[in-house]
Amino acid sequence: MFRLWRTFALSLKRAAVAGAFAAAVLATTHSADAVVVERIVAVVGDKPILLSELRHRSKPFLLQVMQSVPAGAQQAAAQSQILKDMLEKMVDEELESQAATRANITVTSQEVENAFDNIAAAQGVTKDALFKAARARNGLSDQDYRDEMRRQILEGKMIQLRVKGRVRITEEDVKTMYDRVVREERKIRDYHPAWVVLRLLPGASTQAIAERKAQAEEIAERARKGEDFAKLAAAYSDDAATRDAGGDIGVRSPNGSPQTQGGKASVLAPELEAAVMPLEPGEVAAPLVVGQAIVVMKLLSRQPSRYTGLKEARAEMIQRLQAEIMDKAKRKWLEELRRRTHVETRL
Repeated sequence: MFRLWRTFALSLKRAAVAGAFAAAVLATTHSADAVVVERIVAVVGDKPILLSELRHRSKPFLLQVMQSVPAGAQQAAAQSQILKDMLEKMVDEELESQAATRANITVTSQEVENAFDNIAAAQGVTKDALFKAARARNGLSDQDYRDEMRRQILEGKMIQLRVKGRVRITEEDVKTMYDRVVREERKIRDYHPAWVVLRLLPGASTQAIAERKAQAEEIAERARKGEDFAKLAAAYSDDAATRDAGGDIGVRSPNGSPQTQGGKASVLAPELEAAVMPLEPGEVAAPLVVGQAIVVMKLLSRQPSRYTGLKEARAEMIQRLQAEIMDKAKRKWLEELRRRTHVETRL
């Protein structure tokens, strides 16, 4: 799916140029009396894309940037990237439209309305509520929303035509996708670890460090053989804050998870998390040297996965595989269309 938002890492020089262009694009937003000179910003085949068209499609996103990004170079850079991304999207859409015309592929008004009916039914709302939400969320008029749906349906038809008869999904493909999805999901599930911390004295000799490592290995091995980890922590851990709690350090969220990004979760140091993440509940990691300590980690529990097994998730995995195939086919197709068509951008 096309994404207009990305990391905005542009130079100040580019930002200044972008700011001038973005200001022109937004001129009618700030003043009803402002005059924007029309010009061509891209040519696809013999079809021009106009500044007014780019401005109209970009306006909701530019306004979001103005509201959420500090004014100045950073805002100008963000606006510039949105304009460039939107223009690339519009070029792709024009390529698709021209290809559809050559193939006599069309989208009827009834198909558009049926799509909205299906979406409304799936969400348990009325079609009017869908349009109202679009107006409130993105400032899209009802016609804008219909135009966007028409473009999506046309693209879907063209991609389906391209891959028709070529999609072959095996059971091994489904299993591989399931394993991958479960691994990715693990990265956002909360987990509950415990630890035994063996401190290393500043300036400790090589022999002293080796002895502490050997002790940590022994503790880990005893825990793996079934000895009570909490008792081992109480007996050996040098971390006073968690020793009496059996090394329990509470529930943590993975670094980079939505909970972490929201600033509400407690996280472990990346090297400790890396040691815990592969573990299943009850397993103990190999001792790890972190700063001036050797740490033995055990995973007590992990937030349950929403996936209970391959059989139950099979339909979802097939949908994911089909989506990947379609996306890959779309990228390849657009690359071919660009090679065969004169495309010129003027931003």
